[in-house]
Amino acid sequence: MRLSEAIKRLAVNAVDAASPIDLVVGEVTAVSPVSIRLNDNHKLIIPEELLIWPKRLNKGEEDELKRGDSIMVLAMAGGQSFYIIDKL
Repeated sequence: MRLSEAIKRLAVNAVDAASPIDLVVGEVTAVSPVSIRLNDNHKLIIPEELLIWPKRLNKGEEDELKRGDSIMVLAMAGGQSFYIIDKL
């Protein structure tokens, strides 16, 4: 999925839900498959199926995600989509 399509999907879902998108800090808990934990809920592990991230963070890229990385995440209200913006 292209970045522009992912952002458009997040925006449309936010309008449809009439709820804002939360900007939260998280941590990468695994990379194959990718999973993250948001700092405001340490018990909940978010699986790769619910995540979207830029290609530059893919495995094999110069800035690939690694276990333990701190990340900035856009979280849709309702918890169905999460977009990893960047590493911190």
